[in-house]
Amino acid sequence: MSAVEAGLPKKRARRRDSESTPKYPLPQFRPFQLCTLTDDIPVGANWLFEMKFDGYRAQVAISESEVVVYTRNGHDWTRQFKVILPPLQALTKGSALIDGEIVAIDSKGRTNFSMLKTGIAAGMPLKFYAFDLLELNGEDLSSRPLLERKERLAELLGERDPDDSLQFSSHIADNGKKIFDTMCAGGHEGIIAKRADSRYVGDRTASWLKIKCTKRQEFVVGGYRPSDTGRGMASLILGTYENGKLIYRGRVGTGFTEAMRKSILAQLEKRPLDKPAFASVPRDIARRARWVNPELVAEVTYSEVTPDGSLRHPSFQGMREDKRADQVVMETPKTVASAATANLDPAMGTCPRPSMTASWRRCPARRAASCGSMTWRASSPASR
Repeated sequence: MSAVEAGLPKKRARRRDSESTPKYPLPQFRPFQLCTLTDDIPVGANWLFEMKFDGYRAQVAISESEVVVYTRNGHDWTRQFKVILPPLQALTKGSALIDGEIVAIDSKGRTNFSMLKTGIAAGMPLKFYAFDLLELNGEDLSSRPLLERKERLAELLGERDPDDSLQFSSHIADNGKKIFDTMCAGGHEGIIAKRADSRYVGDRTASWLKIKCTKRQEFVVGGYRPSDTGRGMASLILGTYENGKLIYRGRVGTGFTEAMRKSILAQLEKRPLDKPAFASVPRDIARRARWVNPELVAEVTYSEVTPDGSLRHPSFQGMREDKRADQVVMETPKTVASAATANLDPAMGTCPRPSMTASWRRCPARRAASCGSMTWRASSPASR
């Protein structure tokens, strides 16, 4: 080596793309945007309709190959949902914060919460359906219109293999009634309606609506009735909170397997209580009840609520570890706001975009037969 060469600064080795990409910090958890229950299906091209999934709502934070999965209450459940991690770890060399739902798919192509509970414990295949993008490479997208966020999410995800555990939750603009009827006929839970121009504000607003095919929600477990033999659990005693008081809503004794009964009883026996936490309980129910601290949450379907506030024909669906008991209230359908009052909602934009359907047709993650299809071929878990 010559003296001249020795005096020159050494050339730096050229870094590969993955090494030259700036390292973005892992996005922080944000409060979820929640849906308002309604029986009214909104009309207009400024409403986007998605399938209502029967699973665990999740927020996925990504920084290169580092992935954290958050539950609705901000708990880190990455270990519980490790089966969905591989495609997320390879998704981007930057960072992203994605909102979606983790589900299990049954043999009929429907999302199934009971199967999801079993699947988590057994390590069975699960899917994460992504439907919103809150942050990308350090850029906060929450103030951008929903449609724009979904377009950027679809571009980030790209085309996905139907067997991939990461999927894009597609949508259809307008035609809400027909979509709802199709979902209910197929045995699905219902639909979600979202304003295409809505911002993500991390609260329950009228810009995101849920319309259910069946009556179904979470209830606090405040006690149980032992079986007639004195061993085991015959039914759970349910309630919801109202103005800080736990209100009795009836009992549920169907929908359990024997294994479920044993598992739930073991949890109940760890939470004994001398007196009921309920504001009041019918005397005939109280006589045979065993009370527990109101910490557990059960998901239950039912046909209707009787005039005295109790559930008719309830059926147990599963326990919800992702929901706090003190947040459980009785859901009552709200009337959709009129166009004149809609913009009072903090999540709603003021300038609906006229080309929403056209933007949807350009979406790179769309399946060819999905746009306008009332069979929901693109968004049905059975076809992805």
